[in-house]
Parts: sequence; C-alpha cells; structure tokens
Amino acid sequence: MSAPAGWYPDPSHHAQLRWWDGQRWTEHTHAAPPAGAGLDLRKDTGHGHPEHQVPRAPHPGPGGLTPYGAGPYGGPSRGQLSARALATPDGQPLGNLGLRLLARLVDWVLVSVIATVAGWSLVQRMFAAMDEATSGAAAGDPLASLRLLQDPGFTAASSSFTFVLLAVSAAYTVLALRFYGATPGKALFGLRVRHWERPGHPTWGQSILRWLSSDLLAQLFWPYALLDYLWPTWDRRKQALHDKPGGTVVVRRR
Repeated sequence: MSAPAGWYPDPSHHAQLRWWDGQRWTEHTHAAPPAGAGLDLRKDTGHGHPEHQVPRAPHPGPGGLTPYGAGPYGGPSRGQLSARALATPDGQPLGNLGLRLLARLVDWVLVSVIATVAGWSLVQRMFAAMDEATSGAAAGDPLASLRLLQDPGFTAASSSFTFVLLAVSAAYTVLALRFYGATPGKALFGLRVRHWERPGHPTWGQSILRWLSSDLLAQLFWPYALLDYLWPTWDRRKQALHDKPGGTVVVRRR
C-alpha cells in the first residue's frame, strides 16, 4: 500500500525533503531541518500543516520506492508519469469525481432557476410561440415546427434568454469562487476550488478563466462540454479542462 501524502527524505538529495502526494514524488522540496529539530515543518514552510510531519527515520522513499532513475533527476518511469495524485503538494485531498458531478448538477439547476426568474418575460414569449407551433402540428400542419425556428419573435426571445443565462452563470460562478472558494453546489458537498500549489480562494483571473473555459465554451461547443466532464477521470491531478488555464483543482474541505 502506498504511503500517505507528506514530506519525506528526498531519495535524490539527502539534505532536503520532498513532497510525496500519495502516489508519486512532486517537484516541491524543502531544506531538511537540523538533527534534533523534531522534523516539524509547520513553522518552516507554507506547504506544511500541523497534521503533516516528516517521518523521523530516513529511508529511500515511501514504500521503498525509488521514483527517479539514473542520476538525481533521471526521469520517472512510465508508471510514475501516469500515477494520479491523491492530494495537493500541501496535503489537501483532491475532490471525489462523483461529488463534483453532483455539485455541478446542483449549480446548473440553481443557475437555470435564477435565469428563468430574471428572464421570465422571455420564457413566456418562447412558450407562447411553441404552443402555437404545437397547435399547428396537431392540426396537421407539417411545417409548423420549421416555421417556429424561422419565427423572428421566437428567435429573438431565445437569443436574449441565452444571454441572460450566461450572465447569471458568470455572476454566480465568478463571484462565488472569488469570495467563497466554492459555488453553492460545491459547498453543499464539501468541495472547494484552489490553486494546485497555493491554498486560498481563486483570484479574479482564475475565477473568470474557469467560467470562460467551462460554461461559456460548453454553450458554444457541446463536444467540448462532454470532453470537459470526462477529462478528470484520467487527468493526473483530476483537473477538468476548465481547470487548466488557471491551474486550479477541486479539493475536499479539511
């Protein structure tokens, strides 16, 4: 069984410690405390946390692994390259993919409800046009549905409602991430968003990039939306495509 995430003696450099994320060595290192210092990194680095202390007995690596090949940094093996992280470099567990999907569904429902309330007059116009087309089709008019798509009133209402939906989604997502670190859906399931290396709420730039590369692109290209949903299932850091531009990850609350 793999050793838990934490700081361990670096197998390639005995004078420093290296972060083990539960599956592989990361690029994060820290100078080894002097002998007798207790090897507690809580006050020595922003990466350490009270519950993460370095093992006192030096050894080649968690589970006796030797992740690096020839030389100090001689390329990890193929298996190590594909190993998936279980936690961020400072030891915060990554979020469960099933809970992330449920959180996204909750957020989608909330955004849809808010947008429907905000654009209720547009929704009424669309339903009125659809009712007319349905009545025409029931009366035997084979072109009723085609005329609906060509109806300028329906097209204008539909386009305007899409704009309202995107505006609500942008405000809902960006503001929630920037000020709370999580959307209501994620907060409900104990998840939040942060940078891979640094704890704390996403910046304005990260929050906006996350929305642009998720909700906006998903509205424009449905194949991208499907790929975005599936990407965390094989990504080493469980990142979706919309996590990549800002370097964010979804983690479990401590």
